[in-house]
Amino acid sequence: MIHRLLLLSAGWGVGFLMLLSLSLGAQNLERSSERLRLDLGFGHSTVPLPSGVIIGVGLIAGVVAGSSASALVWPRSSPVEQEDGE
Repeated sequence: MIHRLLLLSAGWGVGFLMLLSLSLGAQNLERSSERLRLDLGFGHSTVPLPSGVIIGVGLIAGVVAGSSASALVWPRSSPVEQEDGE
């Protein structure tokens, strides 16, 4: 259980740090001429964003989703391993 929690918190922590660095780096992208809008599918779209921000958010979502999925499929420790650890 502790391994799952550590893996989950490490993945979310890395995702948060990546989001922080993306938001700091996005401040320097004002001169980027290529700006894209995301179509949200229900008649709304986002403000024009630099393509690097869109790619970065997708990468961060993948890191967080991958770490969460790996924490969910981490094998449970057997009762024998729990007795040895105590």
